[in-house]
Amino acid sequence: RPATVLPAMAKASSLKEDLVSGLDMLIVRELTGGVYFGKPRGIETLADGSRKAVDTQVYSEAEIERVCRLAFELAGKRSGKLHSVEKANVMETGVLWRAIATEVGKDFPNIDLHHMYADNCAMQLVRQPKQFDVIVTDNLFGDILSDCAAMLTGSLGMLPSASLGAEDPTTGRRHALYEPVHGSAPDIAGRGIANPIAELLSFAMLLRYSFDMGEDADLVEKAIDNVLSSGLRTADIMQEGKAKVSTGVMTDSILKELDKLVSG
Repeated sequence: RPATVLPAMAKASSLKEDLVSGLDMLIVRELTGGVYFGKPRGIETLADGSRKAVDTQVYSEAEIERVCRLAFELAGKRSGKLHSVEKANVMETGVLWRAIATEVGKDFPNIDLHHMYADNCAMQLVRQPKQFDVIVTDNLFGDILSDCAAMLTGSLGMLPSASLGAEDPTTGRRHALYEPVHGSAPDIAGRGIANPIAELLSFAMLLRYSFDMGEDADLVEKAIDNVLSSGLRTADIMQEGKAKVSTGVMTDSILKELDKLVSG
């Protein structure tokens, strides 16, 4: 999940403008392991009639290495800085996570690796978010931290995401799913008030990460930035002095701006 604050949207964040203006970070969250899938899990009734719940945090070396290696690769395509986030001070999975991240880092000597506890990371996201470039973390902490980072941008309607599978050793490609962070929002379907920008930014991510079409992704992102700079806003990102438009008008405006950039 990227969290990017476009210049036109810096004032939409709940944080001070100088803290978020120019923010461009990426959170890499492990999606198929950890406490959400660990066993044993469940709720049982004890002999005295009280209930006990159990969730199990489990990670294998291979699971950690897979997501950390991807994060290092992505950091190499950005500023070369990676924060690995866990709770090695109180969790055994955190101890293993830190060890594996350090070992994988030996294969990426040009990447500046930092280790950080998850609670400190949450604090730093709202204290000084621009210190981060790429964050890699487990399923639980990634769930929490990515939502925290999302609101730095001012609206979930602005945020794309990608779920990237393991790389095929033969083709070098990955299975991937690209979607807005906010999901389908069926409660507002057909009302023309949804923000289409997260969907379009998800398409830009597809171009960048699945097809290595970085220049084309830049054009999509630039078109969105230009339209926002012109003052158009959907309801969820409306600001004083701006023009509120429907989903269709925002989409058409971005497509027209993209045509101008391509033909120009």
